[in-house]
Amino acid sequence: MFAECKWKDKVDAKKILADLKGKVQYVDWHKDKRIERYAIFSKSFKEKIKEPDLMLFDLKDIEKAMKL
Repeated sequence: MFAECKWKDKVDAKKILADLKGKVQYVDWHKDKRIERYAIFSKSFKEKIKEPDLMLFDLKDIEKAMKL
């Protein structure tokens, strides 16, 4: 899993995902066999996009998880 945290409001998830996928190419660990999944954390998102292998977590999601 590759993750990015941008702790601000109205994060552009599409841009962050594109940047993250660009960074992933520099990680040599099991490049030919791995399944790449992505997570982005922020206070809030401009838009919660749906992409395969992507999970978005905003402050509300984190607060909900902490109330287990």
